[in-house]
Amino acid sequence: METMKQLSIIITVLMLPLATLAQGSLARGVNAEQKGLADLAEQYYREAADTNATARLRLGLLLEGKERFADAEQWLVRADSSALAMAHLASCRAELRQWAGARQASEKAIELAENDDHEVRSSAMGTLALVYCAEESYTNALHWARQAAAEEPQSARARNVTGVVLYSRGNEQEAITAFREALKLDPTNVDAHFNLGTIYCRRNNYDMAISTLRNGLKHHRKSVKLFYAFGWAYLLKGDNERAIECLQNVLELDSTYVNAYNRLGDIYYERAEYNRAAEQYRRAIHFAPKLTEAYRLLGRTYDAQGDFGKAIRQYQKAIEINPEDGDTYCRIAELYARQNQPKREQANYKRAARLGNAQAREWCTKHGVSYQK
Repeated sequence: METMKQLSIIITVLMLPLATLAQGSLARGVNAEQKGLADLAEQYYREAADTNATARLRLGLLLEGKERFADAEQWLVRADSSALAMAHLASCRAELRQWAGARQASEKAIELAENDDHEVRSSAMGTLALVYCAEESYTNALHWARQAAAEEPQSARARNVTGVVLYSRGNEQEAITAFREALKLDPTNVDAHFNLGTIYCRRNNYDMAISTLRNGLKHHRKSVKLFYAFGWAYLLKGDNERAIECLQNVLELDSTYVNAYNRLGDIYYERAEYNRAAEQYRRAIHFAPKLTEAYRLLGRTYDAQGDFGKAIRQYQKAIEINPEDGDTYCRIAELYARQNQPKREQANYKRAARLGNAQAREWCTKHGVSYQK
């Protein structure tokens, strides 16, 4: 028994310096963050994170602000189970399109939050709105977006979420108004800049998009999503050199950002630089082997090079991941048509038609082919 007591004392004594060191690193991290030294703050928080829950929380929040959502999620899961941690965990999961986890964390945050903790409750309600929006349950989405705004009337995030829901419902002009309101409340809101810039791109108003996104980058010089949208705007405008510069900036900030590889590939494809295009698409596949877009684009590139076998294999990989991809069945059908393989051409058009693809249904009707099972 005496031996056990002594052991307990020794362990306690050994643990004390670790706790003290963690507290010191945490304090230095907070100080660095207050001075705007985010990278240094991250370093200090990581030193303390293994033994200090507050450091894990602050590290998660810091990484979320850096748009490193997957890393942030991992630390927020290990932080204390507070309403604040749950609300930010929900937000990160929404960014990662992990909708079930986002719903669970949002509901937990609302449950844990005190009635006067309006900011946290509003954030969680806003994420719930995004979850319902992703499910195309727009009535519920709008309800929670409005709840978020009512909970915290000065919340730019709530206005931004409202804009997302309105845009998804087809209310584009109302969405623009909501995004502008968000920027009035908080001119630094990165998501409102991104969403407003994206809408202007889709309206072919590229100069307005570029101006909006440039304003956002003044506040967030390392925002991956803003640089990506900036590059997309230049790409649509036809300024490929500036688009490449922006997309390379994205990859310097986040080498795993799959969409940037795909858009770079598109630029090289349009220039008929097929080897360079294929290289970008292969990098996208390396980082996201379960997403179909890069397989389709790589297949298209091999097709342009006249390599039928490689093109078919890439298209088939896309189909394996998403058997409901009618567009890819159409592309396969077109390849078989050029190879003079009418049976395979017809089989793939029929599959695409069953999935609702308009081009495939038109082909079936024109050729008197029934596509109903």
